[in-house]
Amino acid sequence: MDINEILKLVLNEAEKCFSCGFCESVCPTIAFGPHRGYGPRGRVIILRTWLRSEGEITEEGLASIYSCLLCNACSTVCPARIRVGDMVRDARALLWARGLPEGVRVVSR
Repeated sequence: MDINEILKLVLNEAEKCFSCGFCESVCPTIAFGPHRGYGPRGRVIILRTWLRSEGEITEEGLASIYSCLLCNACSTVCPARIRVGDMVRDARALLWARGLPEGVRVVSR
């Protein structure tokens, strides 16, 4: 799958979200973040905004995307059946392929 196909796939998934918030009740990371961007709904909104070219991914947005555990617990309660963990994993691949914003570094082991 090439980058454009991944981009379309992630955007199509993000477009399904109607921001009901059911996903937030089961997300293990939302309680540890400084705002709702650290939950599934926030991640979807961040990605949708970025992929629609309505805004740039900031360092805070990247922190939200990379704080996701990819557990897909949110997907079990999502009425739109969005697999947020899978979407975030694909979005991370897009971020690496497009290049991270200048000055942003992601540290991994």
